[in-house]
Amino acid sequence: MTAKTRIENEKAFHNESFSTGLRSQIDSYYEIFIGIRAEFKKRVSHSIQGKRALELGCGPTTFSPEFSHLASHIKGIDISEEAVRQSEEIAKKNGLNNVDFEVMNAEELSLPAQSIHLIFGSGIIHHLDLTAFYMEARRVLVPEGRILFMEPLGHNPIINAYRKLTPGMRTPDEHPLLKKDLIQLSQNFENLNIKYYYFWSLFAIPLRRFKLFKPALRVLDGLDQLMFKWIPGSKNWAWYALLDASNPKPLPQ
Repeated sequence: MTAKTRIENEKAFHNESFSTGLRSQIDSYYEIFIGIRAEFKKRVSHSIQGKRALELGCGPTTFSPEFSHLASHIKGIDISEEAVRQSEEIAKKNGLNNVDFEVMNAEELSLPAQSIHLIFGSGIIHHLDLTAFYMEARRVLVPEGRILFMEPLGHNPIINAYRKLTPGMRTPDEHPLLKKDLIQLSQNFENLNIKYYYFWSLFAIPLRRFKLFKPALRVLDGLDQLMFKWIPGSKNWAWYALLDASNPKPLPQ
């Protein structure tokens, strides 16, 4: 499959998902993401203050309005025209004047070199050609720039089996990240911190409509963090990871 065909497939899927509400159905499974979202927002808030930022992936769940009061400017991009349209409506409704949205391919950013301090997003880069994206990130980020992403991992066999049983909920070309992808990330940035989430916490998903949900989730999240800390190999069972990389390596001359 050519890169052009892959990108066209991604665009068609996400235009449909944002138009029909499939995106909302998918997002309902992410109600356990209280812990990872809190840490993600904390790190983005710290890094974005007075800076120029780029959000990959937008639509009804865009983070840009939430951080707009902290940043000097945020550009949100998406391959889906429908996602950009919905984001623009949100920005207009909230009177945001330092946020704009544009249809753009993250593998071919139409942005000047060293013009961005922070690139962030949720569930985005596992849809991309990582080699192309990392090269573009290194090009547009300032020398002390940073990327922050919440991304799915692809080692847990039970989660992978569920993915195979529900192909309509995702694009055929997406690729939850593997060890080799994380190694590749470390090869493109001087500093890399990865925090792993969600193994035991997955058992809280059936409880999300009950009062017991949040207390149970806190306990299971704590159990996960203890397991990932004391049994390093168990990180391969995690569903998601918070990727925090900074100081992009200079591009070859």
